[in-house]
Amino acid sequence: MVYSDMLKKFYGRKRFLILVLGLSLGLFSLYIRYSCLREYINPIATSSIFEWIQKPAAVRFVGKYDRTYISWIAHSGKIQMRFYDHKIKRFSDISTIDDLYPEYGIESQDDHNAPSLLILPTGQILIFYVVHDVNNSFFMKRSAAPEDISSWTKRQTISDKSTHIPYNYPQAKRLADGTIFLFYRRGVFYNSDEFYKVSKDDGQTWGKAKKLIDFGSDGVYAFIYAKNNQIHVAWNKSTGETPKKNVYYMVSPDGGETWQKKDGTKLNLPVKENKADIVFDSGDDPDYAWDIVADNQNNPYIVFAYKDDPYHEYRFAWWNGSSWVNSFITTSSVLYDTGEFFSGGIVIDPDNIYNIFLSKKHDRFELENWTSFDQGTTWKKSQSLTENSQVDNFRPQIVENYSDELSVVWSSGIYEGRVDSQWSGFNKVNIQSELTKDSIPTSCKILAPLKLYKLFAMFKKI
Repeated sequence: MVYSDMLKKFYGRKRFLILVLGLSLGLFSLYIRYSCLREYINPIATSSIFEWIQKPAAVRFVGKYDRTYISWIAHSGKIQMRFYDHKIKRFSDISTIDDLYPEYGIESQDDHNAPSLLILPTGQILIFYVVHDVNNSFFMKRSAAPEDISSWTKRQTISDKSTHIPYNYPQAKRLADGTIFLFYRRGVFYNSDEFYKVSKDDGQTWGKAKKLIDFGSDGVYAFIYAKNNQIHVAWNKSTGETPKKNVYYMVSPDGGETWQKKDGTKLNLPVKENKADIVFDSGDDPDYAWDIVADNQNNPYIVFAYKDDPYHEYRFAWWNGSSWVNSFITTSSVLYDTGEFFSGGIVIDPDNIYNIFLSKKHDRFELENWTSFDQGTTWKKSQSLTENSQVDNFRPQIVENYSDELSVVWSSGIYEGRVDSQWSGFNKVNIQSELTKDSIPTSCKILAPLKLYKLFAMFKKI
């Protein structure tokens, strides 16, 4: 007599079936808890989002503490932040730095208002943000104490004098000599210019605005990367017809004193389109630069999205010593398509140029790690950070000065884009990272109730 027959005889048929059902449900619940759901993990933030030009949104700083600070715009119109402490392995409470809604209403709920950070060597945190398309609403705050997000100075308006124009995409970079360059755009998407101004006293005061790029009646979308005293800039133009076109580049090798093309040709400011160094000519197709970094020899590398659906793809560009070249990485799809050409996004690991993170369309947009072993010529997927997601994962950002346990953050959810004329369709979007990604709903969650139903049905027939 086998062991199961002995159990049946001892307990009786019904009691035996109840025992088997109980054991099955117990094992099934363990499977759900540890394999699929893991609902005890929460996102970094809910109903919140990053932008992709305002970099960095997350910075690790090692001083008295070892913490990664992460900032975002909440759908409520609040500029918020929290940190992850790498020693105690815990996230802090969320701190609200500024509540824009009482003053700006629905304008405050635009994803363009997402902030960017700069942490000084003292540990004091500077945060920069705007209210999209509201004239002269360009702001900064600083933490009242180093490495502390609980208290902040009053909101400081830093728009340029004698202007009445929208500001966007603040990016602050501190050079090796301590000079802070604050880059930003003035104007609207189809007619705007890139500017910068300088602070020599850690952001207490700012010099006069200087126009960096002027493409006439076209708009500019610029990304900045600084290393030592070199400043690298990549940008697109926006014509109002094809949403974004071409990729351009310039560099200052001497902390903003002079500017030039990669081949050394000097450039006068503001740079005009007919003088700009063109990295990639997109022709009649749209493209969108997403990130720029430089290696230890200050060679620049740029990633960008190219072509509309169904031919959407990501590409990688670099200078080969005499000209700009680029390679195909992989295909994807447009995340939200109302003519603006918004991709899922792609970024480069500044500590490993041939290691990138991108948002690729499967059933949903998944965050993936791709690597090149032949200096950017060909690419292969090396890791899936998310899989079988029931929501989209997009707009990745590399944590500045990252740790191995927390190197990339991204937006995750259902992005609905423009709502009531504002880019406020992120109520169903959360902020995620490697540490919190198990809170992303996956197909496991959808299948679990179905598996449970089948289990009950099987025993009902017995």
